Amino acid sequence: MRNEKLNTILCIITLFSVFCVNGCGQQQAAVEAQKEIARRAVEEAWNQGNFNVLDEQYASNFVYHQTPFPDIRGLEAYKKYVRGNRTNYPDLRLTLDEVVVEGDRVVTRGRYAGTQKGVSPTLGISTGRPVNFQWCQVSRMENGKFVEVWSFVDWLGFMQQIGYTMTPPVTENTFARVTVTRTKLDKINESTSLYRESVVPDAKKQKGFRGIMLLSDPETGKGLSIAIWDSEADALANEQSGYYKAQVGKFADFFAAKPVREGYSVKVRE
Repeated sequence: MRNEKLNTILCIITLFSVFCVNGCGQQQAAVEAQKEIARRAVEEAWNQGNFNVLDEQYASNFVYHQTPFPDIRGLEAYKKYVRGNRTNYPDLRLTLDEVVVEGDRVVTRGRYAGTQKGVSPTLGISTGRPVNFQWCQVSRMENGKFVEVWSFVDWLGFMQQIGYTMTPPVTENTFARVTVTRTKLDKINESTSLYRESVVPDAKKQKGFRGIMLLSDPETGKGLSIAIWDSEADALANEQSGYYKAQVGKFADFFAAKPVREGYSVKVRE
């Protein structure tokens, strides 16, 4: 009887051990599968231009978040974004330094390296300079596919590498001109091109101009521009100039609603 009980206990322990080993093995296999998906997305899509891997591994309603830019919604829009990077940086190479998986989250960390040959859709310039900066992403998966990604990039390092000098422009007189717009959807591309090719280069020639940030949503046509000037007097002098009136005239037929413009004093809070 004692031997029978002992054998029963040993059988239970053995079965439990096998179950645990199998369970751990399956869990580890799932983690490795998620890591492989992340690796293939970087190597095959970004580095080799094989977009079929994105169809396999990304949901059609995929959303890409990258502060401070508008979200990229939909797999086709994301493919266009990747293609744009590969065009503007023909020697683009992404390296993957680390992959961490926790539940339905996959965290990747790596480097982005390439030479800027094309015109940046964000900055409107082409510098011909090499860049090499770090990035980190937090991805969410459902049913084995990426459905959402939050991307974090060293934008300060990038800007410095392409030639921007970071100097504190803010004084007690610094002034910001904020303009809210809504562009006709069929005029968005034309408006963006004109802004990049004409408005920004000419603005850089104006006295007291410090810089401008332009954000726009291609789905709604809503836009926001923030121009920084040394003083309100410089901003007003620009707006009263023939140059400015000519630029405004070029955009007269582009807007679905009258732009709303406001001015603000700029202050730095410690």
